Amino acid sequence: MGTVGIVVNPWAGKDVRRLHAPVGHTPDTAKVGIVRRVASAAIESGAERVVVARDTGRIGERAVAGVGGAELLDGPGTGSALDTRRAAKQFADIGCSVVVALGGDGTCRDVAIGWREVPLIAVSTGTNNVFPAMVDATSAGTAAGLIASGAMTAVVASRRTKVLDVIITEADGSTSRDLALVDVALIDAPHTGSRAVVRAESIRAVVAAMAAPASTGLSSIAGRLHPLHRDQPGAVVVRLGAPGRRVRAPIMPGHFDTLTVTCVEHVGDGVSVQLDGPGVLAFDGERDRMLGRGATAEVTARRDGPLLIAVSDMLVCAAQCGLFDATEADDGP
Repeated sequence: MGTVGIVVNPWAGKDVRRLHAPVGHTPDTAKVGIVRRVASAAIESGAERVVVARDTGRIGERAVAGVGGAELLDGPGTGSALDTRRAAKQFADIGCSVVVALGGDGTCRDVAIGWREVPLIAVSTGTNNVFPAMVDATSAGTAAGLIASGAMTAVVASRRTKVLDVIITEADGSTSRDLALVDVALIDAPHTGSRAVVRAESIRAVVAAMAAPASTGLSSIAGRLHPLHRDQPGAVVVRLGAPGRRVRAPIMPGHFDTLTVTCVEHVGDGVSVQLDGPGVLAFDGERDRMLGRGATAEVTARRDGPLLIAVSDMLVCAAQCGLFDATEADDGP
């Protein structure tokens, strides 16, 4: 059954950075409209079923009302990242052909935690948005529907993205795993706090799988020192402190800081980088967990992450194959 999954993060684009920088946001009413357009276009393009994950902001619930063929995916609502991770796993379990995610870098990371190799269309509604793209909702839904219908295969216009695998070893020897899609940073802070990183002087190190000078966020530091495209192998490692090279970078939209860098290096795929505690680990721009004194984090870039679908390229291929040609059945009311 050709099924499209849609997950929306109601908290994306609403964090504390709006108190420190001139950052806009995507209101819930706009997100409802985006989900509705994605769902309608997916059904128009051949998807037999569209499943929208329920969220605590009731965005999905409001969006599916009146969209035939769209239904809600039930699950416990915690109002946290666990909701997105749970939804991604459920999408995998029910055999979704493709998932459309509305959010920022953190939302895409949560989808990948729930389903690492997910065929993904990432629609930007977050703050920094290095991983997702600004893409028209109708176009995103059209691409998703073509994949779900079998008219197009997801691999036609997609690439397997990198993942930063993280192995955390505590002082007592116990280990745990985590991942990021854009960057992993070590922050000099006593707690995770409001999660968003707003103090440039607190950043001790950044490992970036994507380092674009045109980006915003922690990966922009690496991007302005050693650009690395998302399709190029490995990661850029930046260690900060004095004395060293000084660089200006926007770690928040519209807000620039001067950072002092002691070391910049490029490491290949499969090469581990060690970050030493104490501090806080930030994954894709969000402070997520404490790294205690004597604990370490081994960060390794690998190319086995989500299958990221390029919507524009997908629609070009569809047009060249004549998939938008109308039939007599399309002429009815």
